[in-house]
Amino acid sequence: MAATNSLSGGIDNRYSDNARRAESNEQSDLETRVNLNIQHLSDPGQCTSAVDMGLGYGYWHDDTYDSEVYTNGTLQGQCELARGLVWQASNTVSHVTQDNRRADTQDNQTRKNVFRTGPVYTLQLTQVDQLQFSAAYEQTEFEEREEPDSDRVTGTAAYNHSFSDTLQGGLSASAQRTELDTGAELDRESAVVTFSKVWATTQVSGSLGKNRLETRLGSQTVSSDGITGTFNLSREINPSSEFTLNANRQLTDRTSTLGLRFDDFNFNLTESDAVEVTVVRAGYNARFSDGSAFRAEISTSRSDYVQTGNREERSGIDLRYSRPVTTLLSWFADAAYEHQRFEDEGAEDQVALLSVGLDYQLSTRMDIRSAVGHQQKTSDIAAREYEENWVAVSLNYQFF
Repeated sequence: MAATNSLSGGIDNRYSDNARRAESNEQSDLETRVNLNIQHLSDPGQCTSAVDMGLGYGYWHDDTYDSEVYTNGTLQGQCELARGLVWQASNTVSHVTQDNRRADTQDNQTRKNVFRTGPVYTLQLTQVDQLQFSAAYEQTEFEEREEPDSDRVTGTAAYNHSFSDTLQGGLSASAQRTELDTGAELDRESAVVTFSKVWATTQVSGSLGKNRLETRLGSQTVSSDGITGTFNLSREINPSSEFTLNANRQLTDRTSTLGLRFDDFNFNLTESDAVEVTVVRAGYNARFSDGSAFRAEISTSRSDYVQTGNREERSGIDLRYSRPVTTLLSWFADAAYEHQRFEDEGAEDQVALLSVGLDYQLSTRMDIRSAVGHQQKTSDIAAREYEENWVAVSLNYQFF
């Protein structure tokens, strides 16, 4: 693959009649955000790098929130030190929700930075058999001081076998030590079986393993065991439509990178350290002969916090439809619904969203998007309820 570079920027304006998403005493405000996005992929060689980063500055005209700099994206790189030996490094920055029970607003978010580096050594035993050894150091930092930072060290040994050009399987074992700023230490050991299979229109991959997680804080020790695994399926229904299914069950902690694999999944950072997470998603994408497109996703997740015994459950559906009006103008509609349940409170929340908008291509490099929307949250706890109406206009320009 040849090297690629792109740079784009824009201005987003979003007016809300309830910027704090409060149950009463609603306050309207307009946020203007200036964005810059860069993507880079280096030429193949001994060392390679990839960048996908966004930088933004948001300003609230009526001072509902303080002005803030936003960063989001990933830097990756690797170098081949010797035959079969590669050193990898990556850094990911994202904004995550602190408390899942509160509204998703600026004062309920924190910046999360995950840095990871370490060697990977691959030994090709035969044409179909491979051994791989890896070690990694990972550091997770949150911008808010009350959130726990962590240092994590992981070692993994894996064996992979190619049964055919379309079927692979393997075994792996790993050990991990995590130390959090709270003083807690987490030790995790796992043994996993992996597989992948490819057909003409279908791809399946996954893993199944046994995990043990031990958490220590002072003189208190809590151990938990469980069956964990992943399953990924992608099927091309026809040349213009596709179905995907992803499932993941892990024993982990709230500072882990699991959320990076599921874009809108968040741990409750106010909860305990160790957590057992199950996430399942199914999606359908289709493009029609008239240029219109439809996307649907159904998801469900459950978080069991080991030390407190609390459980959070989420399920939802997300729909999007777009259709061209002319070669330069198209319209779109989005609808979403999410149900949340918090076992310790015995409370349930529902969030519904609906929006419609227009996309207009001003030139080959510039486009404008406008949208109006409504969001509503109902809850067994009245203080968490709100309604919001909003209008957004964005201008984007592709520099190169």
